[in-house]
Amino acid sequence: MATVAAAGQSATVRVARDLPYVTGARDPGGKDTLDLYLPEGRTNVPVIVSFYGGGLTAGDKAGQVFIGQRFAAAGIATAVVNYRLSPGIRHPAHIQDAAASFAWVKRHIGEYGGNADQVFVIGHSAGAYLAALLATDERYLAAQGLTLAAIRGVVPVSAFYWVEKTGVAPDRDKRIWGTERETWIDASPAHHLSARVPPMLLLYADGDDAWRRQQNVEAAAALTAAGASKVAIVMLPGRTHNSIWSRIADPDDEAATRIVRFVTSMAASSSR
Repeated sequence: MATVAAAGQSATVRVARDLPYVTGARDPGGKDTLDLYLPEGRTNVPVIVSFYGGGLTAGDKAGQVFIGQRFAAAGIATAVVNYRLSPGIRHPAHIQDAAASFAWVKRHIGEYGGNADQVFVIGHSAGAYLAALLATDERYLAAQGLTLAAIRGVVPVSAFYWVEKTGVAPDRDKRIWGTERETWIDASPAHHLSARVPPMLLLYADGDDAWRRQQNVEAAAALTAAGASKVAIVMLPGRTHNSIWSRIADPDDEAATRIVRFVTSMAASSSR
Protein backbone atom coordinates (compact mmCIF):
# COMPACT_ATOMS: atom_id res chain seq x y z
CA MET A 1 0.00 0.00 0.00
CA ALA A 2 1.49 3.34 -1.07
CA THR A 3 1.19 6.63 0.81
CA VAL A 4 1.29 9.83 -1.21
CA ALA A 5 0.45 13.47 -0.74
CA ALA A 6 -2.58 14.59 -2.72
CA ALA A 7 -1.76 17.45 -5.07
CA GLY A 8 -3.48 20.66 -4.04
CA GLN A 9 -4.91 19.05 -0.89
CA SER A 10 -3.65 19.04 2.71
CA ALA A 11 -4.63 15.44 3.45
CA THR A 12 -2.38 12.48 2.84
CA VAL A 13 -3.84 9.61 0.84
CA ARG A 14 -2.99 5.92 1.15
CA VAL A 15 -3.43 3.82 -1.97
CA ALA A 16 -4.08 0.07 -2.16
CA ARG A 17 -3.80 -1.01 -5.79
CA ASP A 18 -4.98 -3.93 -7.89
CA LEU A 19 -7.34 -5.50 -5.37
CA PRO A 20 -9.33 -8.32 -7.02
CA TYR A 21 -13.08 -8.04 -6.50
CA VAL A 22 -14.03 -11.45 -7.94
CA THR A 23 -12.93 -14.91 -6.94
CA GLY A 24 -11.90 -17.76 -9.19
CA ALA A 25 -10.51 -17.21 -12.69
CA ARG A 26 -8.77 -13.85 -13.00
CA ASP A 27 -9.10 -11.50 -15.96
CA PRO A 28 -5.67 -11.41 -17.65
CA GLY A 29 -5.98 -7.68 -18.25
CA GLY A 30 -6.73 -6.83 -14.63
CA LYS A 31 -10.26 -5.68 -15.41
CA ASP A 32 -11.52 -7.47 -12.31
CA THR A 33 -9.54 -5.25 -9.93
CA LEU A 34 -9.95 -1.91 -8.19
CA ASP A 35 -7.75 0.65 -6.45
CA LEU A 36 -8.61 2.10 -3.04
CA TYR A 37 -7.69 5.68 -2.15
CA LEU A 38 -7.95 6.19 1.59
CA PRO A 39 -7.68 9.32 3.76
CA GLU A 40 -4.69 8.74 6.05
CA GLY A 41 -5.50 8.29 9.71
CA ARG A 42 -9.27 8.38 9.28
CA THR A 43 -11.83 5.72 10.12
CA ASN A 44 -15.58 5.34 9.63
CA VAL A 45 -15.45 7.62 6.58
CA PRO A 46 -18.00 7.66 3.75
CA VAL A 47 -17.08 5.78 0.60
CA ILE A 48 -17.32 6.42 -3.14
CA VAL A 49 -17.24 3.70 -5.82
CA SER A 50 -16.30 5.30 -9.14
CA PHE A 51 -16.71 4.00 -12.70
CA TYR A 52 -14.83 5.65 -15.59
CA GLY A 53 -16.28 6.50 -18.98
CA GLY A 54 -15.12 5.37 -22.40
CA GLY A 55 -18.25 4.14 -24.14
CA LEU A 56 -17.90 0.70 -22.48
CA THR A 57 -15.11 0.03 -24.99
CA ALA A 58 -12.17 1.96 -23.47
CA GLY A 59 -10.76 3.14 -20.18
CA ASP A 60 -8.72 1.95 -17.23
CA LYS A 61 -8.42 2.84 -13.57
CA ALA A 62 -4.80 3.86 -14.19
CA GLY A 63 -6.15 7.00 -15.86
CA GLN A 64 -8.40 7.84 -12.90
CA VAL A 65 -5.83 8.57 -10.21
CA PHE A 66 -7.08 12.17 -10.00
CA ILE A 67 -10.52 10.91 -8.98
CA GLY A 68 -9.22 8.78 -6.13
CA GLN A 69 -6.84 11.47 -4.94
CA ARG A 70 -9.42 14.28 -5.05
CA PHE A 71 -12.09 12.57 -3.02
CA ALA A 72 -9.83 10.73 -0.58
CA ALA A 73 -8.13 14.06 0.16
CA ALA A 74 -11.60 15.38 1.03
CA GLY A 75 -12.04 12.60 3.59
CA ILE A 76 -13.95 10.11 1.42
CA ALA A 77 -12.54 6.64 0.82
CA THR A 78 -12.69 6.07 -2.93
CA ALA A 79 -12.68 2.86 -4.96
CA VAL A 80 -11.67 3.38 -8.59
CA VAL A 81 -12.93 0.35 -10.46
CA ASN A 82 -11.84 -1.50 -13.57
CA TYR A 83 -14.48 -3.45 -15.48
CA ARG A 84 -14.42 -5.57 -18.63
CA LEU A 85 -14.92 -3.82 -21.95
CA SER A 86 -16.52 -4.50 -25.32
CA PRO A 87 -15.98 -5.93 -27.86
CA GLY A 88 -14.44 -8.62 -25.68
CA ILE A 89 -17.71 -8.87 -23.77
CA ARG A 90 -21.18 -7.39 -24.15
CA HIS A 91 -24.05 -6.35 -21.91
CA PRO A 92 -24.74 -7.41 -19.17
CA ALA A 93 -21.10 -8.21 -18.34
CA HIS A 94 -20.17 -4.54 -17.71
CA ILE A 95 -22.94 -4.02 -15.16
CA GLN A 96 -22.31 -7.42 -13.59
CA ASP A 97 -18.73 -6.29 -12.97
CA ALA A 98 -20.01 -3.02 -11.52
CA ALA A 99 -22.26 -4.93 -9.13
CA ALA A 100 -19.47 -7.33 -8.12
CA SER A 101 -17.08 -4.46 -7.40
CA PHE A 102 -19.69 -2.60 -5.37
CA ALA A 103 -20.44 -5.76 -3.35
CA TRP A 104 -16.72 -6.26 -2.66
CA VAL A 105 -16.45 -2.71 -1.36
CA LYS A 106 -19.50 -3.14 0.88
CA ARG A 107 -18.03 -6.29 2.38
CA HIS A 108 -14.41 -5.20 2.75
CA ILE A 109 -14.21 -1.42 3.09
CA GLY A 110 -14.46 -1.63 6.87
CA GLU A 111 -11.04 -3.29 6.83
CA TYR A 112 -9.66 -0.10 5.27
CA GLY A 113 -11.39 2.48 7.46
CA GLY A 114 -14.54 3.05 5.41
CA ASN A 115 -18.14 2.94 6.62
CA ALA A 116 -19.95 0.12 4.80
CA ASP A 117 -23.30 1.78 5.54
CA GLN A 118 -22.24 4.91 3.65
CA VAL A 119 -21.23 3.67 0.20
CA PHE A 120 -22.02 5.99 -2.72
CA VAL A 121 -21.65 5.42 -6.46
CA ILE A 122 -20.43 7.92 -9.05
CA GLY A 123 -19.33 7.69 -12.66
CA HIS A 124 -18.76 9.60 -15.86
CA SER A 125 -20.46 9.05 -19.22
CA ALA A 126 -20.71 5.28 -19.79
CA GLY A 127 -19.52 4.84 -16.20
CA ALA A 128 -22.35 7.11 -15.09
CA TYR A 129 -24.73 4.90 -17.07
CA LEU A 130 -23.43 1.91 -15.09
CA ALA A 131 -23.87 3.81 -11.82
CA ALA A 132 -27.46 4.68 -12.77
CA LEU A 133 -28.28 1.15 -13.92
CA LEU A 134 -26.82 -0.33 -10.73
CA ALA A 135 -29.05 2.00 -8.70
CA THR A 136 -32.27 1.33 -10.65
CA ASP A 137 -32.31 -2.29 -11.88
CA GLU A 138 -32.08 -4.28 -8.65
CA ARG A 139 -31.37 -7.60 -10.39
CA TYR A 140 -27.64 -6.95 -10.51
CA LEU A 141 -27.23 -6.21 -6.81
CA ALA A 142 -29.64 -9.05 -6.00
CA ALA A 143 -27.21 -11.45 -7.70
CA GLN A 144 -24.66 -10.26 -5.13
CA GLY A 145 -27.04 -10.72 -2.20
CA LEU A 146 -27.74 -6.98 -1.89
CA THR A 147 -30.65 -4.60 -2.47
CA LEU A 148 -30.85 -1.04 -3.77
CA ALA A 149 -30.82 0.10 -0.14
CA ALA A 150 -27.13 -0.86 -0.04
CA ILE A 151 -26.40 2.27 -2.12
CA ARG A 152 -26.45 5.43 -0.01
CA GLY A 153 -26.57 7.76 -3.01
CA VAL A 154 -25.61 8.12 -6.67
CA VAL A 155 -24.02 10.89 -8.76
CA PRO A 156 -24.10 10.09 -12.49
CA VAL A 157 -22.04 12.70 -14.39
CA SER A 158 -23.09 13.23 -18.02
CA ALA A 159 -24.88 9.88 -18.13
CA PHE A 160 -27.42 8.43 -20.54
CA TYR A 161 -30.55 6.69 -19.30
CA TRP A 162 -32.30 5.38 -22.44
CA VAL A 163 -30.07 2.97 -24.34
CA GLU A 164 -32.58 2.59 -27.19
CA LYS A 165 -32.61 6.29 -28.09
CA THR A 166 -30.57 8.32 -30.55
CA GLY A 167 -26.95 8.75 -29.51
CA VAL A 168 -26.71 5.42 -27.75
CA ALA A 169 -27.25 1.83 -29.01
CA PRO A 170 -28.73 2.71 -32.45
CA ASP A 171 -25.60 4.74 -33.20
CA ARG A 172 -22.92 2.64 -31.52
CA ASP A 173 -21.04 -0.62 -31.95
CA LYS A 174 -23.60 -3.42 -31.79
CA ARG A 175 -21.08 -5.55 -29.91
CA ILE A 176 -21.90 -3.53 -26.77
CA TRP A 177 -25.64 -4.20 -26.30
CA GLY A 178 -26.38 -6.39 -29.29
CA THR A 179 -28.95 -5.64 -31.96
CA GLU A 180 -32.28 -6.34 -30.25
CA ARG A 181 -34.37 -3.33 -29.24
CA GLU A 182 -35.86 -5.33 -26.35
CA THR A 183 -32.35 -5.79 -24.94
CA TRP A 184 -31.65 -2.07 -25.30
CA ILE A 185 -34.82 -1.22 -23.39
CA ASP A 186 -34.07 -3.73 -20.67
CA ALA A 187 -30.54 -2.31 -20.35
CA SER A 188 -31.86 1.22 -19.77
CA PRO A 189 -31.95 2.74 -16.26
CA ALA A 190 -35.03 4.75 -17.26
CA HIS A 191 -37.07 1.56 -17.63
CA HIS A 192 -36.37 0.40 -14.07
CA LEU A 193 -37.40 3.39 -11.98
CA SER A 194 -39.20 3.10 -8.66
CA ALA A 195 -39.51 4.71 -5.26
CA ARG A 196 -36.67 2.41 -4.10
CA VAL A 197 -34.06 4.28 -6.15
CA PRO A 198 -31.41 5.76 -3.82
CA PRO A 199 -30.94 9.55 -3.57
CA MET A 200 -29.55 10.78 -6.86
CA LEU A 201 -27.75 13.92 -8.03
CA LEU A 202 -27.62 14.18 -11.82
CA LEU A 203 -24.80 16.37 -13.13
CA TYR A 204 -24.27 17.24 -16.79
CA ALA A 205 -22.47 19.87 -18.85
CA ASP A 206 -23.81 22.70 -20.95
CA GLY A 207 -21.35 21.41 -23.55
CA ASP A 208 -22.81 17.90 -23.62
CA ASP A 209 -24.51 16.87 -26.86
CA ALA A 210 -28.14 17.96 -27.12
CA TRP A 211 -29.43 14.39 -26.96
CA ARG A 212 -27.51 13.78 -23.73
CA ARG A 213 -28.70 17.01 -22.13
CA GLN A 214 -32.27 16.06 -22.99
CA GLN A 215 -31.86 12.58 -21.51
CA ASN A 216 -30.65 14.06 -18.23
CA VAL A 217 -33.57 16.47 -17.95
CA GLU A 218 -36.08 13.76 -18.84
CA ALA A 219 -34.47 11.26 -16.46
CA ALA A 220 -34.75 13.65 -13.51
CA ALA A 221 -38.44 14.18 -14.28
CA ALA A 222 -39.02 10.43 -14.69
CA LEU A 223 -37.28 9.65 -11.39
CA THR A 224 -39.49 12.15 -9.57
CA ALA A 225 -42.61 10.79 -11.28
CA ALA A 226 -41.63 7.26 -10.20
CA GLY A 227 -41.59 8.35 -6.58
CA ALA A 228 -37.85 8.61 -5.97
CA SER A 229 -37.66 10.69 -2.83
CA LYS A 230 -34.46 12.66 -3.38
CA VAL A 231 -33.60 13.74 -6.90
CA ALA A 232 -31.61 16.80 -7.94
CA ILE A 233 -30.24 17.86 -11.30
CA VAL A 234 -27.60 20.47 -12.10
CA MET A 235 -26.21 21.61 -15.45
CA LEU A 236 -22.66 22.88 -15.00
CA PRO A 237 -21.73 25.85 -17.20
CA GLY A 238 -18.51 26.17 -19.12
CA ARG A 239 -17.88 22.44 -19.31
CA THR A 240 -17.67 19.95 -22.17
CA HIS A 241 -18.54 16.28 -21.96
CA ASN A 242 -14.91 15.53 -21.11
CA SER A 243 -13.95 18.51 -18.97
CA ILE A 244 -16.86 18.07 -16.55
CA TRP A 245 -14.89 15.02 -15.33
CA SER A 246 -11.29 15.75 -16.23
CA ARG A 247 -11.25 19.02 -14.25
CA ILE A 248 -12.47 17.46 -11.00
CA ALA A 249 -8.97 17.80 -9.52
CA ASP A 250 -8.93 21.55 -10.18
CA PRO A 251 -9.15 23.75 -7.06
CA ASP A 252 -12.76 24.71 -6.33
CA ASP A 253 -14.09 22.64 -9.26
CA GLU A 254 -17.88 22.78 -9.17
CA ALA A 255 -18.47 19.13 -10.03
CA ALA A 256 -16.10 17.96 -7.29
CA THR A 257 -17.57 20.41 -4.80
CA ARG A 258 -21.11 19.23 -5.50
CA ILE A 259 -20.14 15.55 -5.24
CA VAL A 260 -18.33 16.09 -1.93
CA ARG A 261 -21.25 18.14 -0.57
CA PHE A 262 -23.76 15.48 -1.65
CA VAL A 263 -21.79 12.63 -0.07
CA THR A 264 -20.97 14.39 3.19
CA SER A 265 -24.46 15.80 3.68
CA MET A 266 -26.14 12.47 2.97
CA ALA A 267 -23.73 10.69 5.31
CA ALA A 268 -24.31 13.24 8.03
CA SER A 269 -28.09 13.08 7.70
CA SER A 270 -28.14 9.32 8.20
CA SER A 271 -26.03 9.53 11.38
CA ARG A 272 -28.39 11.89 13.17
